Amino acid sequence: MDHRHRRSARTPLKIDLALQGGGALGAFTWGVLDRLLEEDIDIGRISGTSAGALNGAVLATGLARGGKAAAREHLALLWEQVALAGSAMSFLMLPLRKPGSMGLWDDLQPLISPYQTNPLGMAPLRAILEQVVDIGLLRQAQAAPAVSVNAVHVQSGKGRVFGPPEISIDAILASACAPLMFQAVRIDGEDYWDGSYVTNPFLWPLYENNLDTDILLVELIPLQRAETPMSAKNILNRINEVTSINGLVAELTALEAVNRHAPGADIRMHVLSMPEQPAAELAKEPSLKRTVDRTVFEMLRQDGRRACEQWLDAHADQLGRQSSVDVGAKYLRPYAQPTVAHAAPMELDAVAP
Repeated sequence: MDHRHRRSARTPLKIDLALQGGGALGAFTWGVLDRLLEEDIDIGRISGTSAGALNGAVLATGLARGGKAAAREHLALLWEQVALAGSAMSFLMLPLRKPGSMGLWDDLQPLISPYQTNPLGMAPLRAILEQVVDIGLLRQAQAAPAVSVNAVHVQSGKGRVFGPPEISIDAILASACAPLMFQAVRIDGEDYWDGSYVTNPFLWPLYENNLDTDILLVELIPLQRAETPMSAKNILNRINEVTSINGLVAELTALEAVNRHAPGADIRMHVLSMPEQPAAELAKEPSLKRTVDRTVFEMLRQDGRRACEQWLDAHADQLGRQSSVDVGAKYLRPYAQPTVAHAAPMELDAVAP
């Protein structure tokens, strides 16, 4: 269905984007954005973590350089170059190219340090970002959608949001710095890791000073997994997912509090969830996140485009009017701690010596 005809007679809607990280699963987000850019919907603010930070920065650069067509071209170039960089390291990446395989590299990753095994660090990704991201444009308030990326400060464990005034290639790399794959990224003498260890992503940059807005979360992390992980890599993967989930729930709790208590607040949430797609079982395989393969990226892009088309069919008319997801039912109540009634204080004489 072509939603552009539906809104041709009125001012285009604007939507803010919350883009989760998830390694190669970010190619699904690429597909969502690729389809969304065909709509008469303007992109407002962007908050991204890890792969979401890469997608967000590249999307905003393309929009600033040449509008929606250029944004689609920039996103395609990002993922093409990532695949190319991966193929150049085919020997190291071979065990990662087969989701679900028991490749030696994939199994040993939780046990080895990138300070010993990855001398190139994030240099290949830095070279790619320097082609498709224009930091000068991202720092100009009127030139591009405001992009915020988040990372975690290694020494303190605190999350840090790098907004337009301080965004840099280093900040984007820090947001994507998986600590078992890459050496920490140093910014102003401080070390940073992947922001999903704090939250995935921060939502408050999207509604700060703007309490009447639509936020679309592109969700890559499954809230539920039926199985208990047994292998070291799958245990570590689920630990990372749990951290990401709880950070997101905390952000949504704060957002709902703002909606309830701030005068005039109407922050409308929308969620396009990859794990809830009918064909998402393969995407839930932990090894897929670490896959570097053009065919896999294209498969995920097509999945993202289809999911976005279905989401638009179901929810496009709610944009600008109301949330299309029940945040309380999906995120807040299932993760809320039960209220425990406080027992009466125990009398000290009742305690046997």
